[in-house]
Amino acid sequence: MVREALAAGGGRLIVLKGQAGIGRTALLDEAERMLRAAGLRVLPVRPGAGPDSLGDDAFALAPLVRTVRDRFEEFQEAGPADALAAVARLNDAAGRDTGGWRPSIVTALGDLFDGIGRQGRTAVLADDVHAVAEPAPVLTAARRSGCLVLATCETGAEHTPGLAELLAAADRVVTLGPLADDVAESLVRRAQGARLDEAVPGVLRTALGPLFGNPGTVLATLADLRARGRLTVFRGRLCLRAPSEPVELPPGHHLLRRVAALGDPAARLLSSVAVWDGVNVADLPLLAEVIGTGLTDCGRVLDQLIEAEVLVADPAGRVSCRCPALAASAAQGPGVHGGAALHAAVAERLLARHRRSGGVDPVVLANHIALGGPAVALEAPMVTRLLELAEDAEREQPERAALWCAAALRRLTPGGPEHARTLTRLLDLVLRTGRYELLCDALTQYAEQGSGKAEQGRARSSSAEIRLAAVLVALHSGEPPAEEAVRSLLDEGVTGREPIGFAEWWFGRPAGPGRVPGAGGAVGPAEQAGPAEQADPAEQADPAGQADPAGQADPVGSPELFPADRMDLLTTALSGDPAACERAWRRSGLAPSARDVGRLHCAAAVGDIASVAELVLGAGHRVPATGVLGVYRRVVRDYAAADWSQAMSAVRELELSYAGDTLAHRAARLIAADICAARGEPGQATQWLDDAVPVPGLAVMRAWVRIGLLSRTGGDRRAAPLARRVSRRQRAAGQRAGLHLLLMRAVRTAAFADDHDGAAGLLEEIELLRDETGTEAAESLFLARALVHRDVHEARLATDLTRERGDLPSLMDSCLVIARFAEDPRPWLREAHALATRCGAASLLERVRAVTRERGVPAPRARGRREALAATERRIIELIGEGLTNRQIALRLQVSEKTVENHLTRLFARTGCRSRVELAAASLGGRLTQAVT
Repeated sequence: MVREALAAGGGRLIVLKGQAGIGRTALLDEAERMLRAAGLRVLPVRPGAGPDSLGDDAFALAPLVRTVRDRFEEFQEAGPADALAAVARLNDAAGRDTGGWRPSIVTALGDLFDGIGRQGRTAVLADDVHAVAEPAPVLTAARRSGCLVLATCETGAEHTPGLAELLAAADRVVTLGPLADDVAESLVRRAQGARLDEAVPGVLRTALGPLFGNPGTVLATLADLRARGRLTVFRGRLCLRAPSEPVELPPGHHLLRRVAALGDPAARLLSSVAVWDGVNVADLPLLAEVIGTGLTDCGRVLDQLIEAEVLVADPAGRVSCRCPALAASAAQGPGVHGGAALHAAVAERLLARHRRSGGVDPVVLANHIALGGPAVALEAPMVTRLLELAEDAEREQPERAALWCAAALRRLTPGGPEHARTLTRLLDLVLRTGRYELLCDALTQYAEQGSGKAEQGRARSSSAEIRLAAVLVALHSGEPPAEEAVRSLLDEGVTGREPIGFAEWWFGRPAGPGRVPGAGGAVGPAEQAGPAEQADPAEQADPAGQADPAGQADPVGSPELFPADRMDLLTTALSGDPAACERAWRRSGLAPSARDVGRLHCAAAVGDIASVAELVLGAGHRVPATGVLGVYRRVVRDYAAADWSQAMSAVRELELSYAGDTLAHRAARLIAADICAARGEPGQATQWLDDAVPVPGLAVMRAWVRIGLLSRTGGDRRAAPLARRVSRRQRAAGQRAGLHLLLMRAVRTAAFADDHDGAAGLLEEIELLRDETGTEAAESLFLARALVHRDVHEARLATDLTRERGDLPSLMDSCLVIARFAEDPRPWLREAHALATRCGAASLLERVRAVTRERGVPAPRARGRREALAATERRIIELIGEGLTNRQIALRLQVSEKTVENHLTRLFARTGCRSRVELAAASLGGRLTQAVT
C-alpha cells in the first residue's frame, strides 16, 4: 500500500489501527527504513515519547517541533526556520489564549510543510495519534503539502471526536489483524538467541489463545518467562520448565492495565471469574455477594470488562477470561477470595441456603465443596450425600466423581470401614482418570494418623490401599512422598512380596526413614550404590530381578471395585515385570493376542510402565500427558514414530520439570543418547549415556544403546560379542525382557559390517528364545535368519512385523542392511532414506549413500514431504543459526568441509538466498517451506 502511494505521487494520508501490541510501531519503523531507501526524507512524530508532555498540546505541536529541530540539517536549505518558529510560538500560546489561534496554526503548518517539501518528497510517520486530542490539523496539513502521511492509532479509541475526524479525512484506513499462527511461531523462534525447544510455541499458543497473534504480547511473555527463570538454556536448547504449569501474562500487559484503570472492583471480579473458571450470568448475584459488591455495580463492572476485551461472553451467557494466560495472572489477583478460598466462601453460602430452604443445585454445591478444600465444614449427612453423588457420576463423569470422592475421604475417620471403602473407590477413579494428585490428601492423612489408635486398628487391606496410593503418586510425580511414614511403605514394594522394594527399583535406593531419594542429592556412606549398581550393566546380570508378585494377591477394598484378578493385574503391571504381567493377564481369562504380548514386552524392555499398565488394564487405566510416566511415554512413542525432535523435547521436559532421578529419567537419557548417536553427535550421545547411571533394571536397554553408538562410530564388530555376553547373563538370571530387541540390533550391526561369525552366533542366541510368545520373538528370528542366510523372503517377513510393531528406527536399520544383499536394493534404500530423513539421522543418511555407491544404483531422493527440507540441509541451517562456521558444522555432522560447502551452494541456488545469514533468517521466518530436494 505504501509503495502504491509512492508511485501515485502527491499527498496521501493512511491510518493504521490495531490493538495494543499488534506491531504498529514495528511496522512504522520498517516503513521508515523502506522510505529512506527509496530516497524520501522522513519525519517520525512520536506524541508523548519525548521530554515534552502533551499537557494542553491538543495538536501535538511540540513533538512536531522537536522532530524538525532534531533533523534541521536535512531541511535547512528549504528555509523552514521562520515557519518552525511560528509553530513553536503558537504551541506556547495554546495554554494561555485559545481564541483566534486555530486559523493561525493552519497557516503556519502549511508554510512549514511547504518549505520542507520544496527539497524533495517527505513522509510524515505519526505513531499513537490516539494520544492526541486533535491529530487531524497537523496530519492533513502535511498531506496538503504533498507529504505521504502514515499514522497509527489503537483500536477502541475511534469514537473520540478528534480521532474520528482524522479517520474520516484519511485516504485509507487499515485495521491490523493478528499474525497467522505460523508467522507468530516464526517470530517466537526468531526472537530467541538460543535454539528454541519444539514444545515452547505450542505452549504459548495454548496459553495466549487469541493473543498468540499479538506480537507485543508474545515477545513480552517470552521475556517475562526468561526473567522468571522458566525459560532456560539446557544443553543448547531454550526450554520451558514445567510446561504443564500455567503461563501468565507479563506484568504491565495492556489488558492488566485496563483492569487496573477500572479500579479495585474490576480486579476482584476478574480474579473471581478466573478462579471460578468462568461464570454464568445466573451466578452473578452469588458472586457479587461473595466479593462484597452490589449486584448493580457488579453487573456494570462486568460490562466494562467485556467492553475492554478482558472478559468474553458466549451466546449461552457464560463469561470467561479472554485467554488462559490472563486467567492465570488474574487468579493471583487481590482479595481474600483467591483460589480455594473463593470456592469455600461460595460453598458456605450455598450450604446455608440449602439448610434454610433447599433448592440448591447439588452438582454445583458438590463442586464448590470439593474445590474449597478442608476449610468447608461439612456435617455427616452432607458427606454421605457427596459420596452418593460421586457414585451416581462414576460411569458418565468419572473425573467429577473422583473430585467429590476425594473431598468426602478427607472428612472420614482413617481406619474405619467407610474410609477404607471410599479410599478403594477413589483409587479406582484415579486409575480411570489419571488424577493422581487427588491421592495426596489420603497419604498426608495416613501419615498424621501413623501412630496411636489408627496404627493399631489398621487392617491389612487398608495398608495395601495406602501402599498402592503411595506407589501411584511416586510413579507420576517422580518424587517420594514427603511424609516419612508413607515413604517407608515404598520400601515394601507394590504387593509387599517383591524381592526388592518399590523405592529401590524406581528411585535406585530405599526411601526409608530419613532417606529421600531425589535428583542430585548427596548420599551418605550407607546409601552408596552397591557393586551391582556401579558396574556396567553390559558386564553383569540383574541380581535383583523382579519375581512374579502375582499369585494369591489380596483383593483390595470392595470386590465390585477391585476384584482379585484386577488387583493382580494392577500390581504386576506396576512391578514392570513382563513375564509376571503376561501370566497374570492370562490367569484373568483375557487371552491377550501375540501382538499385545509383544507390545507388552517391548514396553517393559524400555521401562514404559504407563504403556504396560494401559495394556493389561485396558480402559480401566489412564495416564495423563503430564507427570513422569506420561512424559516418558511420549519419549518412547515419539522415538518409535521417528519424530525424534519431539522425543528430545520430551526428554528435556523430563529433566527440567521433574526433579527426581527415577528409572524413567535414566531410560529417557538412554533414548536421548541413541538419538544423538544416529544424528551424528557422538559427544552429546556420550554425555547422555554417562548421565544415565547404570542400574540393573535397564541393563539390556543400556547395552542396546551402546551397540547403537558402536555402529554409528565405526565399532560394528564389537556389537556381537557385547550382545552375546549380555544375553547369556540375563538368561542365566531369568531376565529376558528386551533381549529380542537387543539381539535384533546386534545382528543388524554385525551383518552390515560383514561379521558373519558374529551374526551366526547371535542367531544361535535368538534360537534359544524361540519358545517365547509375542511378535518381537518371531520378528527377531525371521530377521536373524534373513541376515545370516541372505534370505529376502525372511527379510520381508521380519520387516512386515517391524512395521506392525510401529518401530520405525528399527525398520530403517533393517532396510539399510537388507539393501546390501537384495537383488533389487532400490525399494529398501528408498525406505531407509525416507526414514533417516524423517529422523534427521545424519550418520544413517551417510550409510545410505555408501550402500548406493556399493550397489551402483541412483541415490534415493526425498519424496512426499514437500514442506520439509532434506534432513542434512535442515541441520546445516540450524547450525548456521547457532553461529557455527562451515568447519565447525562439518565436524558436528562428521562430513567434510567441502560437503558442507556443496550443500550451501545447492541451498543458495534453490532458495534464492545469497548468504548464510540470509539463509538462516529465511528459515526462521518460515520462508523455506517448499521442498528443495
